[in-house]
Amino acid sequence: MKCLVFVADKMQPFVNQAIEATLLKLADDDTEILYLWKNDKTVVIGKNQNAYTECNVSQLENDGGFVARRISGGGAVYHDKGNLNFTFVSSRNNYNVAKNFEIMTDAMRSLGFEVSLSGRNDVLLNGRKFSGNAFYKGNDACFHHGTILIKTSPEIIAKYLKVSKVKLEAKGVKSVVSRVINLSDVLPVTAEQVTDSLIKSFGSYYKHEPVRITEADLPADELAKQIAFFSDEKWRHGDDVHYDARIERRFSWGTADIRLKLNGDVIEDCKIYSDSLDDVTERQNLLIGADVNVGKEGVNDIIEAFKEQENGF
Repeated sequence: MKCLVFVADKMQPFVNQAIEATLLKLADDDTEILYLWKNDKTVVIGKNQNAYTECNVSQLENDGGFVARRISGGGAVYHDKGNLNFTFVSSRNNYNVAKNFEIMTDAMRSLGFEVSLSGRNDVLLNGRKFSGNAFYKGNDACFHHGTILIKTSPEIIAKYLKVSKVKLEAKGVKSVVSRVINLSDVLPVTAEQVTDSLIKSFGSYYKHEPVRITEADLPADELAKQIAFFSDEKWRHGDDVHYDARIERRFSWGTADIRLKLNGDVIEDCKIYSDSLDDVTERQNLLIGADVNVGKEGVNDIIEAFKEQENGF
């Protein structure tokens, strides 16, 4: 078993996302990879989200920041120098989210933090979120990535992120500021210490000394292709298409902002923006062709059925 570690030396979101995607090419059944990276002044939205409802796009970009879209699901997060990102990259055969969480939480506990898992993708400290996680499954390789708030201003997070009232009510909090916590709010710690602890925990779990790799070890053509993909404005901002109706609901699988384009009483097109960790395409397809009126196979019946789908399709 080889354990590879890549610690990024740039804080450029599209380059860092491209490195993450390119590392999928290096993972196999005999290779595990830990990638550690930072972005500065960046809002990263989930694959299924609407940039303009999740982020103050104009404010962020006028301040010199970036909007980035990832290929995993989940909600929007804010990255700056006070936040460290981690990614575990594995072959599809070896992919194990529980294992990754064990490595991450062991690293936090070794630094003196009593942390706990919450739901499918949050890690809590003193009952508040310091790490959000998301997951991507490719044909041959997968990754599990997440944030670690070390010393980021909650007020800055609130300045750039828009969190729906529906989601805040579901979490039982009044604002994004009251929901999050930095590691440094509890104990003095640096990003370098967190980095070292994660690498040590990674090597200890697999009982192999991690080997450092750099950008020079990646296939240059693949990296260039991925940089072009992640920096593309249409990918990052998405389409701002007109829809005739909008429904916002909270389900067990996430918040859904459902946009409907109508032809009479029939749904001609549908777009679901969501912080769901799962793909929402099949839910969109269920609504296309449905009657907007209440009744058999009408839109209300279908949306009510979404409540029963705990973990997606």
